[in-house]
Amino acid sequence: MTVEAIQGLVASMAGVTGRMESKPAIADFSAWLAEGMSRVDASLQDADRSLRALAAGEAVAPHEVMIAMEQARMNLMLMVEVRNRVVEAYQELARMQL
Repeated sequence: MTVEAIQGLVASMAGVTGRMESKPAIADFSAWLAEGMSRVDASLQDADRSLRALAAGEAVAPHEVMIAMEQARMNLMLMVEVRNRVVEAYQELARMQL
C-alpha cells in the first residue's frame, strides 16, 4: 500500500466526520432509519414482483427469484434487529433513575 492511498483514505474520512459534525446526530440517525426502511421496502417489492412474474410464467430465472427473496429476507431481518436494539435502548433509558 502506498502512502498516497493512505492519505486519500484519511482525506475521505475527514469529509465524513466533517459532515457528521455539521448536522445534529438525531437528524442523521432518523434519516439513516428512513433510508434503511425505504431500501427494505424496495427489496421486498422487488422480490414480490419477481415471484409474481415467475408464477405468471414469464421468462424469469428461478435462481434470480430466489436471490431476490433471500436478499429481501436478510434486509428485513436486519431491520427487525435494528428495531429490537432501538426499543431495548429506549427501555434501558426509561429504567434509569435520575
